[in-house]
Amino acid sequence: TDYSSIMFDYAVLDRPIVVHADDWDTFRASRGAYLDITARPPGHVTYSQGELVRLFESGGWRDGESAALRADFRARFCEFEDGRAAERVVRTLLLGEAMPATGAARIPGPAVGADQLTRSS
Repeated sequence: TDYSSIMFDYAVLDRPIVVHADDWDTFRASRGAYLDITARPPGHVTYSQGELVRLFESGGWRDGESAALRADFRARFCEFEDGRAAERVVRTLLLGEAMPATGAARIPGPAVGADQLTRSS
């Protein structure tokens, strides 16, 4: 991702994220930002196309450091994600019910890698 809010939505899936920040200083100076996404990112940060290519070629985008960065990010921004957020909104705002408690988090299934895909004849 670049600096899009999509990283927050994608973090719910608990899958690797790479932040490509090739123009971070310019973006921040011209548009502003609520937080420095390069300080505590949801995964590895690259600052050039070469770094991005090397990260993907090496497999580093899905290493233990990436998982630790993602876990920290999810702890900060996905605290209440248990797969029932929309239900809580409807029950509380539309039905006037008391705010239901957050349940145990649902763990998304693993992503299928290209090595696991098969072509049918």
